[in-house]
Amino acid sequence: MAFTVVDSLRSIEFGTPGESRTRLVDFIVNGNKRATAGLLHDYAKEGEPVEHVGECLAMVDNDRKHVATLRVTRVEITRFADVPDEFALAEAEGDLNAADFRVSHREYWTRIGEVVTDDTQVVQVYFDVLAHRLRDLRPEDAEWIHRACQDADIQRFTMVPRPYTREHAESFVRDRAGELAAYVIVHSESADPVGMTGIHHVRDGIASVGYWVAPWSRGRGAAADALRSLRTIVGRSTDARVVRARIAETNLASRRTAERAGFTMNGFDEDDCRDGATLARALRYEIALR
Repeated sequence: MAFTVVDSLRSIEFGTPGESRTRLVDFIVNGNKRATAGLLHDYAKEGEPVEHVGECLAMVDNDRKHVATLRVTRVEITRFADVPDEFALAEAEGDLNAADFRVSHREYWTRIGEVVTDDTQVVQVYFDVLAHRLRDLRPEDAEWIHRACQDADIQRFTMVPRPYTREHAESFVRDRAGELAAYVIVHSESADPVGMTGIHHVRDGIASVGYWVAPWSRGRGAAADALRSLRTIVGRSTDARVVRARIAETNLASRRTAERAGFTMNGFDEDDCRDGATLARALRYEIALR
């Protein structure tokens, strides 16, 4: 396990570099591995906190490439001797029960120089795998952003210029249009870009965020996955206590997206949102940070 930052998220490495890591990454992406174990004292050595429920992590391969985003669903810390059968099965590394886990993991940790006793504290992290991940903008993104922003709904509900030209896209890629942060949403398996998300600003402890998805990729959970990752990024990189998305009351699809990502509607905003050539009441969708 490692704690360097990749694409603004804490990264997570599995196994040791080489065949072991390739095998474990494949178990996660294409199999049913949905948990991992670490030693509590390693966190202290790295000066890092234990993962928390809802945190998103950048899983990297042997080349330290971000290949998938994992979202933590549960964290337990127990003695090595008390790791349960449930965890051994979720880890899906060939152990059929906790007794198998203790044999295989004591052997592994001993091999890499760790001394493990029955009383050693073990962190058990359960997770799911998001279908989409975030990455930084690149110059070549101007082409597909320009194409996506010809879409009627993007022009209806966002603040993109109308008409939206190639020059607008190139300018956005260069300077992010003044956004505090901007990320491309990509499909994890294909790496194809499917949308944009970002942080507008942070004021009075509230991070204002936004998102859109290209018309060719809607209905696949891309924006909800992006908001889950963005929540972690806001918590890591700002002093915000709350993440807020201002959504037009008439934008039913975006409201459903926010709700799927765990946001709840918390009243009306004092400023309206764009709805085409007119304005609509803005709803505040919010989620608290740890």
